[in-house]
Amino acid sequence: LVREFIQDSLYHPTEGYFSKQTATGAAVVGSLAAPLDFRRLAGQMQYLQAVQEQYRQLQASWLTPVEIFQPHYGRAVAACILHRWRQLAAAAPPPLLIYEIGGGTGTLARNILDWLREAHPEAYHTAQYRCIEISPVLAELQRQKVAAEGGHATRFAVRRHDAADAAAWAAADADERRQQQEGGQHQQEEDKHHHRHHHHHCFIIACEVLDNLPHDRVRRDMSSAQWQQTLVAQADLREALPAWRRHHPATGGDCFELLQAAADPLILRCLAAMEERSGGGSEGAGATGRGGSGLALAAARAWRRLVGEGTGEMRWLPTGCLQLLDTLHQARPSHTLIAADFDCLPEVSVAGANAPLVATTVGGTTVDHGSYLVPRGTADIFFPTDFPLLCMLYRQAAAVHRHTRTEAAGAGAPGGAAAHMCTADFMALYCPDPGATATRDGYNPLLQDYSNTAFFLGSSCSVDGGLVGSSSSSGTSSSSGESSGGSSSGTNGSSSAGGA
Repeated sequence: LVREFIQDSLYHPTEGYFSKQTATGAAVVGSLAAPLDFRRLAGQMQYLQAVQEQYRQLQASWLTPVEIFQPHYGRAVAACILHRWRQLAAAAPPPLLIYEIGGGTGTLARNILDWLREAHPEAYHTAQYRCIEISPVLAELQRQKVAAEGGHATRFAVRRHDAADAAAWAAADADERRQQQEGGQHQQEEDKHHHRHHHHHCFIIACEVLDNLPHDRVRRDMSSAQWQQTLVAQADLREALPAWRRHHPATGGDCFELLQAAADPLILRCLAAMEERSGGGSEGAGATGRGGSGLALAAARAWRRLVGEGTGEMRWLPTGCLQLLDTLHQARPSHTLIAADFDCLPEVSVAGANAPLVATTVGGTTVDHGSYLVPRGTADIFFPTDFPLLCMLYRQAAAVHRHTRTEAAGAGAPGGAAAHMCTADFMALYCPDPGATATRDGYNPLLQDYSNTAFFLGSSCSVDGGLVGSSSSSGTSSSSGESSGGSSSGTNGSSSAGGA
């Protein structure tokens, strides 16, 4: 399947895009030596120049919002977590358990733990923070920045596994229990609450992770309601598969695509959610134009019939995301998920709705590719997130795994609540000091840049007070923004999708 091809291209242990980049010492995600001093910048132009200079100095493929707006971005995420954590502390405060998927260079973890220690010691002293990372290079960077340099060794650790693999979660849990049993009584007392994974609510962070989760591609003719799933085969199988219909062969002939009736369970579940959303339900009404309503989709199909387009309807489905959601509901039945990512990508040349941007970035210069069928490890492949569809998939996964959650001793009643809001609204609501990122003329990139990004908030259990405090999900964000490595607006921000 296409998702397996993309997974291999990005995450092969030695030849994948992120493995090759980090193993050779080239930076995929840059790390600023010191935070930007926004109050010394005259306005937007100097801000953009400062970010461009960081790209030049670091020779990084991407600088994420976490890095550019440190420590304020991380403090906003921490404040959101604290709001929810206090809602759960009706009687006695539960331990504060945080998992970050794909922790990049460790900046977000460091900023969160630093702020908790300084401003909220009562929460810090119960906290345990785990980064889930598959890259050995990034894992070591996280340990150095957070545990060693940040002084959080008793609160922080890295778990080396795939966040979308339920068996890997169980194995990592067993390893932690064994290590803590061998660590002596003091360490056991420090972490005694952390082992009870199914008995306490936890918080899961995924910043710039969803964009690098593998997707599947489906297609259907205008005259048919039957969706077809896409498979990728090596060129040497071309003659051995004469019965397969070949569509859009790769440039160079290394791979080619095959179509068959959609039958994969993850694809079928995504299609069901997509069809429900496009049927004019509440999620379609809350969309921002990225996914379109049922009427818009019908009009698009009618137009293609009129102009005689022969390629049919093509869509990319977030099956890798759905697999991750399934795993999170299974491995941590009582949780709150906070995810941030791009809701649209401009100037995408790959065909299909929600198609990926396939790019190679060197020293701030980006080269876009017209196909995802690139040689293994030669390009980043990242997708926009359809946040209304993500809300539907989260609730769907919650329903599928409701029995797991019911058996767990998590706080609150079984739920599956989900909401999304633009980044500016999230920061205005949660950032302790949003004015700290304003330039001298009042331009505030934390609130005004990255307008093509949004936050998702999901909870597997229901508590009073809602998901987003005093603000309800607006589900809106601007469609502007760029995606080249040399500009901060809309920069990919992929942190290697570390654990996913």
